[in-house]
Amino acid sequence: MKIEVTENVSAVSFNNVPLNKTIMEDTLKIVAKAGINVDMISMTAPTQEIFSFGFTVCDEDMPKLLGTVGELKAKGCISPMINSGNRKIVIKTGEMTDTVGFAARVFEILNGLEAMILMITTSVDEISVLIRDADADAVVSAFEKEFG
Repeated sequence: MKIEVTENVSAVSFNNVPLNKTIMEDTLKIVAKAGINVDMISMTAPTQEIFSFGFTVCDEDMPKLLGTVGELKAKGCISPMINSGNRKIVIKTGEMTDTVGFAARVFEILNGLEAMILMITTSVDEISVLIRDADADAVVSAFEKEFG
């Protein structure tokens, strides 16, 4: 089991995106062209031809990101909602592939602490959650107690 914490992470969210547009692709291209490294990427399932998506960037890249907003608007992209000063917590373990209910335990802890979850991504052996900085120390402590 490994728990990794990254501080100073911004969540960048786009809501009510038309499904038939290339807004997500265009946005990621523009952000890449600005030299911004994107980390977590999350997308909702579309409903009524609309979806939402988001990604995380380092807080230090916020000036570059804000500099892209004009270009995003010119391409017909939606202005982002930005939430900075968060922490990404990653739980990485092979136990996820072998243990039924592992994710349920993770979210039970988060709910019990009333941690505000801003974004979630997963892979076969890890769960990454972006939470507000104010909740992070308690979450890390609880994860270490439960899984450490």
